Amino acid sequence: MTPRKREGLSDTVRTIGALSTVGISFVLAIVLGAGAGYFLMTRFGLGGWVFLLFFVFGVVAGILNVYRTAGRLLK
Repeated sequence: MTPRKREGLSDTVRTIGALSTVGISFVLAIVLGAGAGYFLMTRFGLGGWVFLLFFVFGVVAGILNVYRTAGRLLK
């Protein structure tokens, strides 16, 4: 193997690793947002709107994570 191919392989593996964390962080942000909303809804007797609000916060946070990671990968 030439050094050039090895360098390309390491870049590919690094990119795959970064992309795998994107999916995990997206799902984790949604789960944490929904979990916080559910906790507040059940613990303090707040309406279902709190769950929906925190779920939306989680989705927005997940999208921001994907956007930031994609920006770093495209540089």
